[in-house]
Amino acid sequence: MRVKIIDSNLEDYNKEFKLRRMNYDQVVVNYPGNSGIKVFNKDSVEFITESEIDEFLISYSDFLKIKLNRGISVTLYKAILDTIEKEFEIEFKDLNLLRDKYIVNKRGIWEKEILCVINEIIPLKIMASGQNFKKSGFNIKVEEINKEEFFEICSFEIKKISKEIKEKEEILARYGMAIEKIKKPENPVKMLV
Repeated sequence: MRVKIIDSNLEDYNKEFKLRRMNYDQVVVNYPGNSGIKVFNKDSVEFITESEIDEFLISYSDFLKIKLNRGISVTLYKAILDTIEKEFEIEFKDLNLLRDKYIVNKRGIWEKEILCVINEIIPLKIMASGQNFKKSGFNIKVEEINKEEFFEICSFEIKKISKEIKEKEEILARYGMAIEKIKKPENPVKMLV
């Protein structure tokens, strides 16, 4: 896939680049220069698709929130979409990803557990599995979560994340204190070299 820069405020306006990778809000392109890559916001580019999967990724970019570890094909996104639309008889509009767990065993079989809300109102648990580097043969189960269970899961995850944030803030504070003490030591001690 290629992208054309359409934001006239950018120095690369009207230039085309080969897409290296993308997520739901940014693209990384091959760029001549020191680093060899450059990042643009998705709304600054026009996509020039080269395949059916390219068109899918543009139309359903919310799926890019789901991380694909090495060995998992992008065709998983389409398989999940097809399963959701078939089982719930709905037209997919959006996906709010809440949790994305990944496990791989020694035989190259991977499993993903995804907690999300689709179309802003349907909480789902998606279990997907497949074999590394295969583009088909996924096993996908989609289960709607009742509201009480969903609220319980969300409450648990919020408490867990809040605890992790508090722990990280304490670590940041220790780093800050260490830097300040070394900058201005109260009792100067000869530094070991």
